[in-house]
Amino acid sequence: MAHVREWFGLDQAALALYLGVSQPLVHGIETRRRGLTPAVSVALLPLLLQLPSPEVVAAAVAAALAEDASPAPASSLPPVLPPGTPPPAPADLDFRRRVCQQQAGRAVAQAAALARQARVAARWAAVLPALLPADPDDPAAAPLDPGASPAARALAAALALAADPDAPARAPDHAHWLRGWLARRAQPLPPAAVTRYHLLRARAAGLLAEAAALGMGEHE
Repeated sequence: MAHVREWFGLDQAALALYLGVSQPLVHGIETRRRGLTPAVSVALLPLLLQLPSPEVVAAAVAAALAEDASPAPASSLPPVLPPGTPPPAPADLDFRRRVCQQQAGRAVAQAAALARQARVAARWAAVLPALLPADPDDPAAAPLDPGASPAARALAAALALAADPDAPARAPDHAHWLRGWLARRAQPLPPAAVTRYHLLRARAAGLLAEAAALGMGEHE
């Protein structure tokens, strides 16, 4: 009786309905607490006669039990459909393929924007030492060396434009502002943005793989 249920995908309640008996009776028969009555035997025989060989049934039952005990890993594909299964609706599959492509395109664009932001920040970080003015609040800040690099001399000339004899605080205030502005430009992506970048890449890869599988006729 258990083999009949497994082969035809019936639970005890469904088999009991087919046999015209109660579910506790089916359970009792399967657990050998109740005997198989003549009426149940007659009702069960049509299904029993449709079973393949005992070896095939036993193998199918063992495979089903193994699947229930240890589900297939996420990286494996599901089993193929049996012969005679109707074909899928091509329009539905093609629609899903186009949806995957569109969603993947958006994910790629969003990830690309984050990647560009990271590249620009890295460029600012690379040039920050040459652009960063001395801290005006640091008494140990060294004056411009006559042999300073062209970049340092250019920075000093740019800072001199902020000097105003009538407003002594203007130059230090400008140096403070410039230091903060440059530091913000050179900040790397925060962890949350880096995480989002990787999630977007993974989403795009999955969607593109799904679209490719739908477009390659793997459903046929």
